[in-house]
Amino acid sequence: MQLATTDVLYFEIGADNAPTMRVQPDEEFEVQTQMNAGPWLDDHPDGEALRKKLRGGNPSSGCIYVEGAEPGQMLSVHLGDFGLDPIGFTRFRGANGAMPAWLGGSGVGEHSKVVRIKDGFIEWSDQLRLPAAPMLGYVGVAPAHERYAHGWAGYWGGNMDVQEVTAGCTVHLPVYVPGALLHIGDMHARQGDGEICGAGGIESSALVRIRCELGAKPEAMSGPRLENDTHIMTVACARPAEDAFREALEAMILWLEESYGFDRGEAYLFLGQVLEARVTAFVNPTFTYIAKVHKQYLPPPAGS
Repeated sequence: MQLATTDVLYFEIGADNAPTMRVQPDEEFEVQTQMNAGPWLDDHPDGEALRKKLRGGNPSSGCIYVEGAEPGQMLSVHLGDFGLDPIGFTRFRGANGAMPAWLGGSGVGEHSKVVRIKDGFIEWSDQLRLPAAPMLGYVGVAPAHERYAHGWAGYWGGNMDVQEVTAGCTVHLPVYVPGALLHIGDMHARQGDGEICGAGGIESSALVRIRCELGAKPEAMSGPRLENDTHIMTVACARPAEDAFREALEAMILWLEESYGFDRGEAYLFLGQVLEARVTAFVNPTFTYIAKVHKQYLPPPAGS
């Protein structure tokens, strides 16, 4: 099985990134992600791996060329097992992100916490353990013309920071360049809604098993779609947060119209009864909103 390693890291996504691995559609492969790092890890006893100096945030483990992928298609990224590494950290820098202004201005300053991850739990303290809920913060394909630092997210996917992007999830992305140029990284062992600290959740690393599939891109699809056993989901990244919410809602309405036989007015009324939505990231250059519909409420997809 092929392995995308951390030997070559990318900190921006663009069509000129040189592929570091080539895979066939439906081929299983693995990606070893690189944990974000910083000076708070310098004196930790876990070795040189934690002290790797990075020139940016959210590194992707190379750039994966999917054979046969062409603009106008849809790349479906099926996420399999996540093998978490045994160490992680979280931190904030004082008045950042969602922190109330009065609290950020009160001298709280930068805080960080390094944690062990063992037997499916994050050892927060001697008295407190949190269940690990690993997720990939970054899943993206190269845009045709623009180049974006890995802090950004948008129509190409990218740094979405959505908890549902985990084992058993399929991330659907439009293809913009030959080979799609898939970038994977930014593993979190756990993350609360809003990602309010800026670094995770619990930033960590993991070995992730992946399989890619190619198909026709739905005409109404203009950005990331997610799917698992229970839900269909749309993701939008914008500022302010209400714009991200409206864009995620719009994408869901168009999905229901195109694939499930709703007209737009009925889709809107329907979503008024069953929509699940929330902000998953409130700290990046763009805020992330996810919109979800449980499959128990949906008719069979058209053509099924």
